[in-house]
Amino acid sequence: MSRNPDTLPPHYRRNFVAFLVDYVCFGIALKFFDPTSVLPAFVSHLTDSAPVVGLVGTIFRGGWVLPQLAVARLINDRPRKKPCILAGMVSRLVFWVLALVAWSGLARNPTAMLIVFFTCMALFMIGDGTSSVAWFDVVGRAIPVKQRGRLFGLGQVISGIAGVGVGALIRLILGNPRLRFPTDYALIFALTGLAFLPAFPAILALREPAPDDPGPRTSAPGRGNWLKPLVTHTAFRRLILCRILVAMIDLSTPFYVGHARDVLHLPASVIGDFVIAQTVAQIVASLTLGLVGERWGPRLATRIGAAVAVTGPLFALAAHLAGGGWLARGYPFVYVALGVVNSTWMLGFYNYLLEIAPRGMGSAYVGLSNTFVAISTLAPVAGGWLLETTSYPTLFAVAAAIVGVGFLITLGLSAPQPAMVPAPAEDRP
Repeated sequence: MSRNPDTLPPHYRRNFVAFLVDYVCFGIALKFFDPTSVLPAFVSHLTDSAPVVGLVGTIFRGGWVLPQLAVARLINDRPRKKPCILAGMVSRLVFWVLALVAWSGLARNPTAMLIVFFTCMALFMIGDGTSSVAWFDVVGRAIPVKQRGRLFGLGQVISGIAGVGVGALIRLILGNPRLRFPTDYALIFALTGLAFLPAFPAILALREPAPDDPGPRTSAPGRGNWLKPLVTHTAFRRLILCRILVAMIDLSTPFYVGHARDVLHLPASVIGDFVIAQTVAQIVASLTLGLVGERWGPRLATRIGAAVAVTGPLFALAAHLAGGGWLARGYPFVYVALGVVNSTWMLGFYNYLLEIAPRGMGSAYVGLSNTFVAISTLAPVAGGWLLETTSYPTLFAVAAAIVGVGFLITLGLSAPQPAMVPAPAEDRP
Protein backbone atom coordinates (compact mmCIF):
# COMPACT_ATOMS: atom_id res chain seq x y z
CA MET A 1 0.00 0.00 0.00
CA SER A 2 2.88 2.30 -0.87
CA ARG A 3 2.31 5.87 -1.98
CA ASN A 4 4.06 9.24 -1.93
CA PRO A 5 3.91 10.20 1.76
CA ASP A 6 3.87 13.92 0.89
CA THR A 7 0.67 13.65 -1.20
CA LEU A 8 -2.53 14.04 0.80
CA PRO A 9 -5.58 12.15 -0.52
CA PRO A 10 -8.87 13.96 -1.25
CA HIS A 11 -10.95 14.89 1.82
CA TYR A 12 -7.94 14.18 4.01
CA ARG A 13 -8.83 16.60 6.81
CA ARG A 14 -12.47 15.53 6.92
CA ASN A 15 -11.52 11.87 7.04
CA PHE A 16 -8.78 12.46 9.61
CA VAL A 17 -11.33 14.05 11.96
CA ALA A 18 -13.89 11.30 11.28
CA PHE A 19 -11.44 8.52 12.09
CA LEU A 20 -10.11 10.44 15.08
CA VAL A 21 -13.59 10.83 16.60
CA ASP A 22 -14.36 7.14 16.10
CA TYR A 23 -10.98 6.10 17.48
CA VAL A 24 -11.33 8.33 20.55
CA CYS A 25 -14.90 7.18 21.24
CA PHE A 26 -13.85 3.54 21.05
CA GLY A 27 -10.86 4.22 23.28
CA ILE A 28 -12.97 5.91 25.96
CA ALA A 29 -15.59 3.15 25.82
CA LEU A 30 -12.84 0.56 26.12
CA LYS A 31 -11.75 2.12 29.41
CA PHE A 32 -15.24 1.58 30.81
CA PHE A 33 -15.49 -2.09 29.80
CA ASP A 34 -11.77 -2.81 30.09
CA PRO A 35 -11.34 -6.54 29.27
CA THR A 36 -8.24 -6.82 31.46
CA SER A 37 -9.79 -5.56 34.69
CA VAL A 38 -13.46 -4.48 34.62
CA LEU A 39 -14.92 -7.43 32.72
CA PRO A 40 -12.96 -10.16 34.58
CA ALA A 41 -14.02 -8.53 37.86
CA PHE A 42 -17.66 -8.57 36.72
CA VAL A 43 -17.49 -12.27 35.79
CA SER A 44 -15.72 -13.15 39.05
CA HIS A 45 -18.81 -11.90 40.91
CA LEU A 46 -20.80 -14.60 39.11
CA THR A 47 -18.37 -17.56 39.21
CA ASP A 48 -15.25 -18.82 40.98
CA SER A 49 -14.07 -20.78 37.92
CA ALA A 50 -10.74 -19.47 36.57
CA PRO A 51 -11.32 -20.88 33.05
CA VAL A 52 -14.70 -19.10 32.90
CA VAL A 53 -13.06 -15.84 33.95
CA GLY A 54 -10.42 -16.49 31.27
CA LEU A 55 -13.22 -16.94 28.74
CA VAL A 56 -13.60 -13.15 28.78
CA GLY A 57 -10.27 -12.75 27.00
CA THR A 58 -10.90 -15.66 24.65
CA ILE A 59 -14.25 -14.30 23.45
CA PHE A 60 -12.85 -10.78 23.34
CA ARG A 61 -9.98 -11.82 21.05
CA GLY A 62 -11.59 -14.76 19.28
CA GLY A 63 -14.82 -13.04 18.34
CA TRP A 64 -12.79 -10.20 16.85
CA VAL A 65 -10.40 -12.21 14.68
CA LEU A 66 -12.35 -15.28 13.56
CA PRO A 67 -14.67 -13.61 11.00
CA GLN A 68 -11.99 -11.44 9.47
CA LEU A 69 -10.62 -13.68 6.73
CA ALA A 70 -14.12 -14.41 5.40
CA VAL A 71 -15.03 -10.72 5.57
CA ALA A 72 -11.79 -9.74 3.86
CA ARG A 73 -12.46 -12.12 0.98
CA LEU A 74 -16.02 -10.85 0.72
CA ILE A 75 -15.23 -7.12 0.61
CA ASN A 76 -11.70 -6.92 -0.81
CA ASP A 77 -12.89 -6.48 -4.42
CA ARG A 78 -15.68 -4.09 -3.54
CA PRO A 79 -14.93 -0.44 -4.27
CA ARG A 80 -16.78 0.86 -1.17
CA LYS A 81 -16.07 -0.56 2.26
CA LYS A 82 -17.68 2.13 4.42
CA PRO A 83 -21.02 0.21 4.56
CA CYS A 84 -19.17 -2.70 6.19
CA ILE A 85 -17.77 -0.35 8.85
CA LEU A 86 -21.25 0.97 9.65
CA ALA A 87 -22.81 -2.49 9.72
CA GLY A 88 -20.26 -3.73 12.25
CA MET A 89 -20.74 -0.68 14.46
CA VAL A 90 -24.34 -1.71 15.18
CA SER A 91 -22.95 -4.35 17.55
CA ARG A 92 -21.94 -1.58 19.96
CA LEU A 93 -25.56 -1.36 21.06
CA VAL A 94 -25.16 -4.57 23.08
CA PHE A 95 -23.82 -2.56 26.01
CA TRP A 96 -27.25 -0.99 26.45
CA VAL A 97 -28.65 -4.53 26.57
CA LEU A 98 -26.13 -5.52 29.23
CA ALA A 99 -26.92 -2.41 31.27
CA LEU A 100 -30.63 -3.21 31.14
CA VAL A 101 -30.39 -6.89 32.07
CA ALA A 102 -27.88 -6.22 34.86
CA TRP A 103 -30.05 -3.45 36.29
CA SER A 104 -33.18 -5.63 36.03
CA GLY A 105 -31.72 -8.17 38.45
CA LEU A 106 -30.82 -11.04 36.12
CA ALA A 107 -27.52 -11.35 37.99
CA ARG A 108 -29.46 -13.05 40.79
CA ASN A 109 -29.28 -16.04 38.43
CA PRO A 110 -25.52 -16.22 37.76
CA THR A 111 -25.78 -18.84 35.00
CA ALA A 112 -28.36 -16.85 33.03
CA MET A 113 -26.39 -13.64 33.49
CA LEU A 114 -23.20 -15.27 32.28
CA ILE A 115 -24.97 -16.64 29.18
CA VAL A 116 -26.35 -13.21 28.32
CA PHE A 117 -23.02 -11.53 29.06
CA PHE A 118 -20.89 -13.85 26.94
CA THR A 119 -23.45 -13.78 24.10
CA CYS A 120 -23.41 -9.99 24.07
CA MET A 121 -19.62 -9.91 24.17
CA ALA A 122 -19.40 -12.40 21.30
CA LEU A 123 -21.84 -10.36 19.19
CA PHE A 124 -19.96 -7.15 19.96
CA MET A 125 -16.56 -8.56 19.07
CA ILE A 126 -17.79 -10.29 15.90
CA GLY A 127 -19.35 -7.02 14.79
CA ASP A 128 -16.24 -5.03 15.62
CA GLY A 129 -14.02 -7.60 13.91
CA THR A 130 -16.19 -7.39 10.80
CA SER A 131 -16.00 -3.60 10.85
CA SER A 132 -12.27 -3.43 11.51
CA VAL A 133 -11.24 -5.19 8.28
CA ALA A 134 -12.88 -2.42 6.27
CA TRP A 135 -11.77 0.23 8.78
CA PHE A 136 -8.08 -0.59 8.37
CA ASP A 137 -8.42 -0.76 4.59
CA VAL A 138 -10.02 2.70 4.38
CA VAL A 139 -7.52 4.17 6.85
CA GLY A 140 -4.69 2.80 4.70
CA ARG A 141 -6.10 4.62 1.65
CA ALA A 142 -7.38 7.79 3.32
CA ILE A 143 -4.49 8.55 5.69
CA PRO A 144 -0.84 8.48 4.46
CA VAL A 145 1.69 6.62 6.58
CA LYS A 146 3.22 9.65 8.37
CA GLN A 147 -0.18 11.11 9.19
CA ARG A 148 -1.43 7.64 10.14
CA GLY A 149 1.03 7.46 13.02
CA ARG A 150 -0.15 10.93 14.03
CA LEU A 151 -3.80 9.79 13.89
CA PHE A 152 -3.22 6.73 16.05
CA GLY A 153 -0.98 8.60 18.49
CA LEU A 154 -3.29 11.61 18.85
CA GLY A 155 -6.34 9.36 19.21
CA GLN A 156 -4.68 7.34 21.94
CA VAL A 157 -3.52 10.46 23.78
CA ILE A 158 -6.99 12.07 23.75
CA SER A 159 -8.78 8.87 24.76
CA GLY A 160 -6.06 8.26 27.32
CA ILE A 161 -6.49 11.66 28.97
CA ALA A 162 -10.24 11.07 29.09
CA GLY A 163 -9.52 7.55 30.34
CA VAL A 164 -7.87 8.92 33.49
CA GLY A 165 -11.24 10.44 34.36
CA VAL A 166 -12.93 7.16 33.45
CA GLY A 167 -10.65 5.27 35.82
CA ALA A 168 -11.42 7.72 38.63
CA LEU A 169 -15.13 7.36 37.89
CA ILE A 170 -14.91 3.56 37.97
CA ARG A 171 -13.10 3.78 41.30
CA LEU A 172 -15.95 5.92 42.68
CA ILE A 173 -18.64 3.61 41.29
CA LEU A 174 -17.10 0.37 42.54
CA GLY A 175 -16.10 1.92 45.86
CA ASN A 176 -19.53 3.41 46.57
CA PRO A 177 -21.37 1.27 49.18
CA ARG A 178 -24.71 2.55 47.86
CA LEU A 179 -24.04 1.01 44.45
CA ARG A 180 -24.06 -2.70 45.09
CA PHE A 181 -23.48 -5.43 42.52
CA PRO A 182 -24.88 -5.58 39.85
CA THR A 183 -26.15 -1.97 39.87
CA ASP A 184 -22.59 -0.67 39.79
CA TYR A 185 -21.75 -2.65 36.65
CA ALA A 186 -25.10 -1.78 35.03
CA LEU A 187 -24.06 1.87 35.33
CA ILE A 188 -20.64 1.11 33.85
CA PHE A 189 -22.21 -0.70 30.86
CA ALA A 190 -24.59 2.24 30.27
CA LEU A 191 -21.68 4.70 30.30
CA THR A 192 -19.90 2.45 27.79
CA GLY A 193 -22.86 2.65 25.42
CA LEU A 194 -22.98 6.41 25.87
CA ALA A 195 -19.29 6.79 25.00
CA PHE A 196 -19.83 5.00 21.67
CA LEU A 197 -22.62 7.29 20.42
CA PRO A 198 -20.61 10.16 18.78
CA ALA A 199 -18.76 7.65 16.58
CA PHE A 200 -21.83 6.89 14.45
CA PRO A 201 -22.23 10.40 12.91
CA ALA A 202 -18.45 10.64 12.55
CA ILE A 203 -18.24 7.54 10.34
CA LEU A 204 -21.36 8.62 8.43
CA ALA A 205 -19.46 11.82 7.51
CA LEU A 206 -16.48 9.82 6.19
CA ARG A 207 -15.64 10.25 2.49
CA GLU A 208 -14.14 6.98 1.33
CA PRO A 209 -11.33 7.38 -1.25
CA ALA A 210 -11.34 5.50 -4.53
CA PRO A 211 -9.83 1.99 -4.27
CA ASP A 212 -6.13 1.57 -4.92
CA ASP A 213 -4.95 0.46 -8.35
CA PRO A 214 -3.19 -2.82 -7.61
CA GLY A 215 -0.62 -2.11 -10.30
CA PRO A 216 0.81 -4.29 -13.06
CA ARG A 217 2.84 -6.61 -10.83
CA THR A 218 0.31 -7.14 -8.08
CA SER A 219 -2.10 -10.01 -8.19
CA ALA A 220 -5.74 -9.07 -8.53
CA PRO A 221 -7.32 -9.06 -5.07
CA GLY A 222 -9.51 -12.01 -4.31
CA ARG A 223 -7.95 -14.23 -6.99
CA GLY A 224 -5.52 -17.10 -6.51
CA ASN A 225 -4.39 -18.62 -3.25
CA TRP A 226 -4.86 -16.22 -0.33
CA LEU A 227 -2.50 -18.28 1.81
CA LYS A 228 0.37 -17.65 -0.61
CA PRO A 229 1.72 -14.59 1.32
CA LEU A 230 2.52 -16.91 4.21
CA VAL A 231 4.95 -18.75 1.93
CA THR A 232 6.27 -15.93 -0.25
CA HIS A 233 6.33 -12.95 2.12
CA THR A 234 8.87 -13.49 4.90
CA ALA A 235 8.19 -10.23 6.75
CA PHE A 236 4.46 -10.97 6.84
CA ARG A 237 5.03 -14.49 8.16
CA ARG A 238 7.42 -13.27 10.84
CA LEU A 239 5.04 -10.50 11.87
CA ILE A 240 2.24 -13.01 12.42
CA LEU A 241 4.49 -15.14 14.62
CA CYS A 242 5.51 -12.08 16.65
CA ARG A 243 1.89 -11.05 17.17
CA ILE A 244 0.90 -14.54 18.32
CA LEU A 245 3.69 -14.79 20.87
CA VAL A 246 3.32 -11.27 22.26
CA ALA A 247 -0.47 -11.73 22.46
CA MET A 248 0.18 -14.70 24.75
CA ILE A 249 0.51 -12.13 27.51
CA ASP A 250 -3.22 -12.86 27.82
CA LEU A 251 -2.30 -16.09 29.58
CA SER A 252 -1.99 -13.98 32.73
CA THR A 253 -3.87 -10.75 31.99
CA PRO A 254 -7.39 -11.79 33.14
CA PHE A 255 -6.03 -13.04 36.46
CA TYR A 256 -4.21 -9.95 37.71
CA VAL A 257 -7.41 -8.68 39.37
CA GLY A 258 -8.00 -11.96 41.22
CA HIS A 259 -4.35 -12.14 42.20
CA ALA A 260 -4.44 -8.59 43.58
CA ARG A 261 -7.65 -9.29 45.52
CA ASP A 262 -7.12 -12.84 46.78
CA VAL A 263 -3.34 -13.02 47.25
CA LEU A 264 -2.18 -9.44 47.79
CA HIS A 265 -5.46 -8.45 49.54
CA LEU A 266 -5.92 -5.17 47.69
CA PRO A 267 -9.43 -3.56 47.85
CA ALA A 268 -11.96 -3.79 44.99
CA SER A 269 -11.65 -0.06 44.35
CA VAL A 270 -8.07 -0.64 43.18
CA ILE A 271 -9.57 -1.62 39.80
CA GLY A 272 -9.99 2.11 39.20
CA ASP A 273 -6.27 2.56 39.89
CA PHE A 274 -5.52 -0.20 37.40
CA VAL A 275 -7.55 1.60 34.72
CA ILE A 276 -5.81 4.90 35.49
CA ALA A 277 -2.35 3.29 35.42
CA GLN A 278 -3.06 1.58 32.12
CA THR A 279 -4.48 4.80 30.69
CA VAL A 280 -1.60 7.05 31.74
CA ALA A 281 0.87 4.52 30.36
CA GLN A 282 -1.05 4.44 27.10
CA ILE A 283 -0.90 8.24 26.86
CA VAL A 284 2.86 8.31 27.37
CA ALA A 285 3.38 5.33 25.07
CA SER A 286 1.19 6.85 22.36
CA LEU A 287 3.21 10.07 22.38
CA THR A 288 6.50 8.22 22.47
CA LEU A 289 5.70 5.49 19.95
CA GLY A 290 3.99 8.00 17.66
CA LEU A 291 7.21 10.00 17.50
CA VAL A 292 9.23 6.81 17.14
CA GLY A 293 7.01 5.73 14.25
CA GLU A 294 7.34 9.03 12.42
CA ARG A 295 11.11 9.16 12.93
CA TRP A 296 12.21 5.51 12.69
CA GLY A 297 9.13 3.63 11.50
CA PRO A 298 6.74 1.09 13.08
CA ARG A 299 9.33 -1.69 13.30
CA LEU A 300 11.07 -0.07 16.29
CA ALA A 301 7.70 0.56 17.95
CA THR A 302 6.91 -3.18 17.83
CA ARG A 303 10.24 -3.98 19.49
CA ILE A 304 9.71 -1.48 22.30
CA GLY A 305 6.17 -2.71 22.97
CA ALA A 306 7.20 -6.37 22.99
CA ALA A 307 10.07 -5.66 25.40
CA VAL A 308 7.76 -3.83 27.83
CA ALA A 309 5.17 -6.62 27.57
CA VAL A 310 7.59 -9.03 29.25
CA THR A 311 7.83 -6.83 32.34
CA GLY A 312 4.13 -7.15 33.28
CA PRO A 313 4.01 -10.83 34.29
CA LEU A 314 7.54 -10.54 35.69
CA PHE A 315 6.42 -7.80 38.08
CA ALA A 316 3.36 -9.81 39.13
CA LEU A 317 5.66 -12.78 39.79
CA ALA A 318 8.00 -10.61 41.87
CA ALA A 319 5.09 -9.20 43.91
CA HIS A 320 3.84 -12.72 44.61
CA LEU A 321 7.24 -14.03 45.68
CA ALA A 322 7.79 -10.96 47.89
CA GLY A 323 4.50 -11.64 49.65
CA GLY A 324 3.21 -8.10 49.25
CA GLY A 325 4.89 -5.01 50.73
CA TRP A 326 5.92 -2.18 48.43
CA LEU A 327 5.66 -4.43 45.39
CA ALA A 328 1.97 -5.00 46.17
CA ARG A 329 1.44 -1.26 46.43
CA GLY A 330 3.13 -0.91 43.07
CA TYR A 331 0.94 -3.59 41.48
CA PRO A 332 -0.66 -1.11 39.05
CA PHE A 333 2.65 -1.38 37.16
CA VAL A 334 1.40 -4.57 35.51
CA TYR A 335 -1.29 -2.38 33.93
CA VAL A 336 1.33 0.16 32.93
CA ALA A 337 2.89 -2.62 30.85
CA LEU A 338 -0.51 -3.47 29.38
CA GLY A 339 -1.05 0.18 28.46
CA VAL A 340 2.19 0.24 26.49
CA VAL A 341 1.30 -3.03 24.75
CA ASN A 342 -2.14 -1.71 23.80
CA SER A 343 -0.53 1.31 22.15
CA THR A 344 1.89 -0.94 20.31
CA TRP A 345 -0.80 -2.95 18.49
CA MET A 346 -1.84 0.07 16.42
CA LEU A 347 1.33 2.18 16.32
CA GLY A 348 3.61 -0.81 15.82
CA PHE A 349 2.14 -4.07 14.56
CA TYR A 350 -0.78 -2.80 12.46
CA ASN A 351 1.12 0.17 11.06
CA TYR A 352 3.91 -2.21 10.03
CA LEU A 353 1.34 -4.55 8.46
CA LEU A 354 -0.20 -1.73 6.40
CA GLU A 355 3.28 -0.80 5.15
CA ILE A 356 4.27 -4.27 3.97
CA ALA A 357 0.88 -5.08 2.39
CA PRO A 358 0.85 -4.87 -1.42
CA ARG A 359 -1.34 -2.18 -2.98
CA GLY A 360 -4.96 -3.23 -3.17
CA MET A 361 -4.43 -6.09 -0.69
CA GLY A 362 -4.93 -4.24 2.60
CA SER A 363 -8.13 -6.05 3.54
CA ALA A 364 -6.63 -9.42 2.59
CA TYR A 365 -3.49 -8.93 4.70
CA VAL A 366 -5.43 -7.63 7.72
CA GLY A 367 -7.95 -10.46 7.55
CA LEU A 368 -5.37 -13.18 6.93
CA SER A 369 -3.08 -11.90 9.68
CA ASN A 370 -5.84 -11.62 12.26
CA THR A 371 -7.20 -15.05 11.39
CA PHE A 372 -3.90 -16.78 12.11
CA VAL A 373 -3.40 -14.73 15.27
CA ALA A 374 -6.75 -16.18 16.43
CA ILE A 375 -4.79 -19.04 18.00
CA SER A 376 -3.77 -16.62 20.76
CA THR A 377 -7.42 -16.21 21.73
CA LEU A 378 -7.13 -19.52 23.58
CA ALA A 379 -4.53 -17.97 25.89
CA PRO A 380 -6.92 -16.72 28.63
CA VAL A 381 -8.71 -20.08 28.94
CA ALA A 382 -5.36 -21.90 28.84
CA GLY A 383 -4.14 -19.51 31.52
CA GLY A 384 -7.18 -20.34 33.66
CA TRP A 385 -6.47 -24.05 33.31
CA LEU A 386 -2.79 -23.49 34.10
CA LEU A 387 -3.70 -21.48 37.19
CA GLU A 388 -6.09 -24.12 38.50
CA THR A 389 -3.59 -26.94 37.95
CA THR A 390 -0.44 -25.15 39.11
CA SER A 391 -0.08 -21.71 40.73
CA TYR A 392 0.16 -17.98 40.11
CA PRO A 393 4.01 -18.03 39.98
CA THR A 394 3.95 -20.73 37.28
CA LEU A 395 1.34 -18.82 35.28
CA PHE A 396 3.30 -15.56 35.40
CA ALA A 397 6.62 -17.25 34.58
CA VAL A 398 5.20 -19.10 31.56
CA ALA A 399 3.56 -15.92 30.22
CA ALA A 400 6.80 -13.94 30.57
CA ALA A 401 8.86 -16.65 28.85
CA ILE A 402 6.55 -16.90 25.80
CA VAL A 403 6.28 -13.12 25.37
CA GLY A 404 10.07 -12.91 25.73
CA VAL A 405 10.48 -15.19 22.71
CA GLY A 406 8.10 -12.91 20.81
CA PHE A 407 10.32 -9.95 21.63
CA LEU A 408 13.39 -11.78 20.33
CA ILE A 409 11.62 -12.47 17.05
CA THR A 410 10.74 -8.77 16.62
CA LEU A 411 14.48 -8.14 16.42
CA GLY A 412 14.44 -10.02 13.10
CA LEU A 413 11.72 -7.93 11.46
CA SER A 414 13.01 -6.32 8.27
CA ALA A 415 12.47 -2.71 7.24
CA PRO A 416 8.93 -2.29 5.83
CA GLN A 417 8.87 -2.91 2.10
CA PRO A 418 5.63 -3.81 0.30
CA ALA A 419 5.66 -7.31 -1.14
CA MET A 420 5.28 -7.58 -4.90
CA VAL A 421 2.96 -10.51 -5.49
CA PRO A 422 3.30 -11.96 -9.01
CA ALA A 423 0.26 -11.45 -11.20
CA PRO A 424 -1.78 -14.46 -12.32
CA ALA A 425 -0.56 -16.09 -15.53
CA GLU A 426 -3.49 -14.78 -17.58
CA ASP A 427 -2.57 -11.19 -16.62
CA ARG A 428 1.09 -11.42 -17.62
CA PRO A 429 2.32 -10.16 -20.99
